[in-house]
Amino acid sequence: MKNKTLAGILAVCLTFGALAGCSAAGNDSQSDAPSQAAGAAGSNGEESAAGNENAILIGTIQDLSGGASEAGTANAWGVEYAVRVINEQGGINGRPLEVIAMDCKNDVQEGVNCYRLLVDEKNVAAIVGPPLSNPALAWVDLSTEDEIPIVGHFMDERCTTNENTGEPYPYMFLAEPGCAQQSYSIAAYAMEKLGVKTVGTFYNAGLSYAVMHAEPFADYITKNGGQVLAEESFQTGDVDYRAQAVKLAQANPDAVFICNYAADNALCYDYLREAGYQGIVLGNNTFQAPFNTLVKTKVYDTYFLQNVDMENPDDPSYAIVQKYMEETGAQYPIANACFGYDATMVLAEALKAVDDPYDGPAVAAALAEVKDAPGAAGPITINPRTHRTLGMPMLIAEYDENFTVKVIDTYTLSEEWDQ
Repeated sequence: MKNKTLAGILAVCLTFGALAGCSAAGNDSQSDAPSQAAGAAGSNGEESAAGNENAILIGTIQDLSGGASEAGTANAWGVEYAVRVINEQGGINGRPLEVIAMDCKNDVQEGVNCYRLLVDEKNVAAIVGPPLSNPALAWVDLSTEDEIPIVGHFMDERCTTNENTGEPYPYMFLAEPGCAQQSYSIAAYAMEKLGVKTVGTFYNAGLSYAVMHAEPFADYITKNGGQVLAEESFQTGDVDYRAQAVKLAQANPDAVFICNYAADNALCYDYLREAGYQGIVLGNNTFQAPFNTLVKTKVYDTYFLQNVDMENPDDPSYAIVQKYMEETGAQYPIANACFGYDATMVLAEALKAVDDPYDGPAVAAALAEVKDAPGAAGPITINPRTHRTLGMPMLIAEYDENFTVKVIDTYTLSEEWDQ
């Protein structure tokens, strides 16, 4: 990483469990800087807030108070919990890891502000990013300029790969299958296991996460002999998608793919069923809770993606999710606790592989070669050609009679589509 002058390191006045903002030490007024949520200040060669000058400082930027705060808070907890686990196991080559979390409030500019504070003032070695693609897209050029490795769950492939050249961005890495990989998985499953031949899509055209699910899904269907009968979308801020649902119902495809965040998923599902559609509904990985607390109509013939089998006591991720619920008081499991954990574990593997964890180019090179990092549900390998995961299976789930997520199958993409 380029050398930075450490400017005014703030003493941390937060506990992770509180997830509340604080002002700078010696300043009674509320800080104008991006909201801080947790961590320990420090840098290479500087004494950390915990008093350990040997500590390695990383940052994490999550939505802790915006529209995706439920996912962001769980993600942030996963990062902090992974740091605890890593330190209990001896840290990074004998050095403890410390984290400071920032609140991007699901806002692109606030995310940039958080990034700049972590890089310019905190002098972090690397950043764990959010499960939000819109803010992460703004960090692509910044991370290259500053040589700051970023590992996250921003599933839009444009966050990790240049869409014009196909080359991966040198400092951006994804610790789960990307939007296209996940969309290909549910499309392939639907065609191979459910006999689906015709489909429709229903998504938020103002949300990069949704767009980058819907387009690859349709592409897979058509390239494998299926037909897309209808593609209906809406914009962020729209409150009524009934007209779009009616068009989809009238087209009457074998299946409709709904791919948004949970609240929009529930509305799309309700509008679709209310419009008289009785076919198969396919969903992305945010059909998990709180979808089942928001949907109003009967859920049936619905199959959706999951990254981890978090409600299965025999799955490795179960213990992590239970720990998250115990420590935070969450009322239901959420996979984002595992996402933050996974991204941190992938980053840790790279940090262990280099002589200097503050050498950004060396850490980025190591990240591209990560193999079998200990993820929440299984090993994670990064594809050096894409900076996304390679050979990582997706789970296919439905809701059981108790409206609990039930994993019914596992799907691993063929090498041709696992990009």
